[in-house]
Amino acid sequence: MAAQAGTARLLEVGGAAGILFFAVTIVEIFARPGFDIARHAISMLSLGPRGWVMKAAFIVSGLLVLACALGLRRASGRIAGPALVALYGAGLVLAGLFDAPSGLGFPPGTALDQQPVMTTGAIVHSIAFMLTFGSLIIACFVFAFAFGRGGARGAAALSALAGAAMPVLIALGMAGTIATGVAFYIAAMLAWAWLGWVALRHR
Repeated sequence: MAAQAGTARLLEVGGAAGILFFAVTIVEIFARPGFDIARHAISMLSLGPRGWVMKAAFIVSGLLVLACALGLRRASGRIAGPALVALYGAGLVLAGLFDAPSGLGFPPGTALDQQPVMTTGAIVHSIAFMLTFGSLIIACFVFAFAFGRGGARGAAALSALAGAAMPVLIALGMAGTIATGVAFYIAAMLAWAWLGWVALRHR
């Protein structure tokens, strides 16, 4: 019973991580002068004098996701899916440790027409971005396969749909079809919603 309770707590922090990340980003989007969600990715909130708030959100939520991955490993008995979730958490921690590229008028004082400046730290941050989304997208399909084998066809379909939607949103944002920051934000929130749902389902 103690082991089951411990596993349940580990899974619960997966949902808590998404709530924390969502709450911080919503507050910071409106609290930071010069930030425009249509032009700026939410990771750029880690820049400037108040950037430590967003950095802390990345790191803390990433550590909570790592705990959730352990809970998923214990609850499911599987390796691939939880390992991919762990990579997602590691990518979040990495994104918090290294600054996003400045540009496009943010942080304040940056020229509006300045393209993102790719310093070494910004390159690492960009790699972390690819790691987080890439690992979670693959995780969606891995869990979809597991749900399907277990006869949970609805859950399998939802996981596959989430896994397909995230890269589409990112591609539309990069192409400018949807405002870049908005597309990335929706993709991020979809990722958190999916992870919280999977964690609570395994609980």
